[in-house]
Formats: sequence, C-alpha cells, structure tokens
Amino acid sequence: MMLAERVALLEFEQVRQDYAVEDARGISMSVHERYRNALAEMGFKIRETRNDRAGKRLGELLVEQGVLDQEKLQQGLAEQQQRGKGELLGEVLLSLNLIEEKVLVAALNMQVSEN
Repeated sequence: MMLAERVALLEFEQVRQDYAVEDARGISMSVHERYRNALAEMGFKIRETRNDRAGKRLGELLVEQGVLDQEKLQQGLAEQQQRGKGELLGEVLLSLNLIEEKVLVAALNMQVSEN
C-alpha cells in the first residue's frame, strides 16, 4: 500500500470522527456530509482489515532489506509510540530521515504483495 493511500485512510478516519462528534451533539448533517461519513467509515474498515492481516511488518521488511538496523528500527518504534496512536511507522521513519520515501514505497509494495 502506498503512503498516499495510508494518508487517505487516516483522513477518512478523521472525517468519520468529526461527524460522529457532531452527530452526538445533535448537529444535523446534510446528505453530502452523510456520504462523506459513510466513505470515512469504509476507509476505517479497510484500514482495520489491512492491519489485521498476517505477514511481515514494515520494520521487519526494512531490516531484512538492510535499509535499517535493529537500533534504528527501535528508534523509530520508540518515536512512533511517543507520538501516539495513528502515526504510522513509515511516516515516523521518513520524518526522522532514517529512510527515503522511495525505499518506504518499495517496502510497502512488497508488504502488500506478500499478503
């Protein structure tokens, strides 16, 4: 899965959460907003399904490829945990300049093709 797809799924989830809050507060939504909410829910389900799949994790693939060593992987994982839920490991590794975007895309494509 490409980084752009992961970002889109995160955006879907954010929209879903925003509308759930508005709905709980009794703010009515237009038809357009309800469609956006439905799309966000589908995106969330897609993300959950992909997270539940078997196969190698991104960090494992990057270490196997020699892109990262265990120390750098642990640094990325620690930073991911510190940033909180929702931050993807690939995004963290990019922001720390531990990997290049083209390496991340290749690893994500490999990860998807294995599953």
